Amino acid sequence: MEIQIAVAKVDRFYSGEQGDQVEVIERPHGGISVILGEGKLNGQRSKEISRKAVHRVLSLIFEGIHDGAASRAVLSALKAEHRGEAELSLNILSCDLEASTILLTKNNPVPVFLVRNDQDNLISYTESESIDPLKPTVYQFPIENNFTVVMFSDGVASAGADFGQPLQWGDLMETFLDEPDLSVQLLADQLLNQAVALDLGNPHDDMTVVVIRVNRRQGKPIRRISMVLPI
Repeated sequence: MEIQIAVAKVDRFYSGEQGDQVEVIERPHGGISVILGEGKLNGQRSKEISRKAVHRVLSLIFEGIHDGAASRAVLSALKAEHRGEAELSLNILSCDLEASTILLTKNNPVPVFLVRNDQDNLISYTESESIDPLKPTVYQFPIENNFTVVMFSDGVASAGADFGQPLQWGDLMETFLDEPDLSVQLLADQLLNQAVALDLGNPHDDMTVVVIRVNRRQGKPIRRISMVLPI
């Protein structure tokens, strides 16, 4: 099997201050983690908070700290450092080859979709009913073939709200069901484009879509990295 990862991200329209920060790291004992964070300071989006927190989580995971412990440590330190004035919406999505599990760690109510093709395209999502921003919930699933996880930032979740046409999660995920053979990058791009369209082409918040798929490997075991960075 192989792990396929795609990220599609767009910054808030007409804003130099970004909130979303996303990083990818290889885990020290095999596998990969994607860390997505959106920071705020005094209620305003803060690129500095996002970047600092995500990089701290990344560093702890690289040292072998478990995802849940790493996230709790960073969230607690952030609160103490900024005297409760800093906030962080944090998601960690990991394929842990050592434990043969997919781990999802999150401290926010934005759904994360799990798509298992061997279960009649069943779509489920995780959403914490009782959320403690300092104590993320950790979900664990076995790594299996044809397993796709789609993770969003809250900019996607709030798309269209300012125009009276809020995002409907079911409609968004029909993209996947209608075209199950889409590559992970095309899937991420299409989901992001749908969210941007709800904001009439001008995102009112940073938007990020992360897709991870475990699939049967075809051909030689070649590692590939592809990135497009607007400047």
